[in-house]
Amino acid sequence: MDDLGRHVAERKFILQLTDGEKVLAEERFFVVRTTNREVSKDHWSPEEREVMSEHKWWSIGELASTAQKYYPEGLVNILNDII
Repeated sequence: MDDLGRHVAERKFILQLTDGEKVLAEERFFVVRTTNREVSKDHWSPEEREVMSEHKWWSIGELASTAQKYYPEGLVNILNDII
């Protein structure tokens, strides 16, 4: 894989796992351009497989107009600043 470069956003929060354990979650978000629209779950952890109910590719316009919850909050502003 090519170097992703610097992340464009990050967040840290306490996450409660399905077994009740609480962990510090650290997430970093990167902009990646690709022509391949398939998402592979090959390297997902069992926990990721359990909590990820779906995925979707979004345009900035779709993100700006949706009522659905997505993370990180403020993603449209982050993308508008770098694109």
